[in-house]
Amino acid sequence: MKILCAWCLKEGKPGHMGECEPLDDPSETHAICPVHRQQVEAELEALRMKTRDDLETLRKRQEEDLEDLRKKVDP
Repeated sequence: MKILCAWCLKEGKPGHMGECEPLDDPSETHAICPVHRQQVEAELEALRMKTRDDLETLRKRQEEDLEDLRKKVDP
């Protein structure tokens, strides 16, 4: 079987990464090449960091809202 990088194919590149068993099978299977894997992992980490930042901002906003509510209830 031919191993092709699905990301390379999407970009119009050949994407050939090698072959795997059964070697007499002419069909294709898909994987991700090292270059695209690194890009995807970097994008995922950036998304994780943004999510952490967004959650921290939300937590701070909730604390501020709770403090404002406490001041209104118990001046």
